[in-house]
Amino acid sequence: MQNLIEFEIYEVKDEAKDTLGVTLKYTGEKQLEFEPGQFLTVLFDLDGEEIRRGYSIASSPYELPFVQLAIKRQSDGFASNHLMDQFTEGKRIKTLPPLGNFTVETNANHHKNYIMIGAGSGITPLASMIKTILRDEPNSKVFLIYGNRDEESIIYNKMFNDLFEEYPNFKIVHSLSNPSENWTGLKGRISKEKTVELVKSFINETEKGEYFVCGPEGMMENVFEALKELNVSKNQIHREVYTTKVVEDDESSEEISREVTIILEGKKHKITVNPDESILERALAEGLEVPNSCQYGSCGTCKAKLLSGKLKLVDQSVLTEEEVNQGYCLTCVGYPLSDNVVILYEDRF
Repeated sequence: MQNLIEFEIYEVKDEAKDTLGVTLKYTGEKQLEFEPGQFLTVLFDLDGEEIRRGYSIASSPYELPFVQLAIKRQSDGFASNHLMDQFTEGKRIKTLPPLGNFTVETNANHHKNYIMIGAGSGITPLASMIKTILRDEPNSKVFLIYGNRDEESIIYNKMFNDLFEEYPNFKIVHSLSNPSENWTGLKGRISKEKTVELVKSFINETEKGEYFVCGPEGMMENVFEALKELNVSKNQIHREVYTTKVVEDDESSEEISREVTIILEGKKHKITVNPDESILERALAEGLEVPNSCQYGSCGTCKAKLLSGKLKLVDQSVLTEEEVNQGYCLTCVGYPLSDNVVILYEDRF
């Protein structure tokens, strides 16, 4: 069983339209550590079923024992909506340990240009990074391109304004897709053209930057096209996708239920995975205690080794190229395309 962490819900407030700002207080005896950009997986009960949802940490490690989350109400997000309705100050919740590879490592000697590009609730891991960089790297510059629908939707608006006033090496540009008539800033979504123009205004062609991008898939695609045009190398780009989509079906493979063998703690378990159901979803439904956290391909907790068979896989950018070449996959975004799929979960907890 994975180690759990207990928090007290210290403060709950309206952070932005349809978004709660939740401050947790860590009360454990062991020292809690996390890297800026990581997330917590909140565990809660919904009609007798354990539900897990990952939420990026918006606070910096130096703000411990307090940890900030932003929970946005989604039209189809039953878990987030449940959390918004049930979270009250003084309650205690349990989470998995902080996870995630979308992080930044700071150093007081760095002289870097950080370009952060985010939209909506994708701002949360960037907020953690920005606060940490500004505190730890006085010689670095941080430029934030932040997209939202309107003024009321800007998460952490006051916090960013305060940072702008405090740190001369921090700049922020807002772009709103549906602003009020009084809005004098940029209008529209974060497009390829807009990204190119803004990046050029921040650093010149001879300077290098570190790019951290987080938000909806459409925005991410626009940004990546812009960075490609700017000849930014892949190793300078760090990403976190806040929505996922299944890849196109393999026309040579029929969409039917498939038998999958899972090797967990040395024992073999045969499960039948239905069409449009991930291996992880079915394994959990069968009562198998397989490693899992975010359940949408972002954290890598459900990483397993594909010993045989064929899978349809959603974007697995959280895995390294070496891991993919070694046969590892993410079972939360893995869909069997053959009947001889064998998955090995290696002991990591």
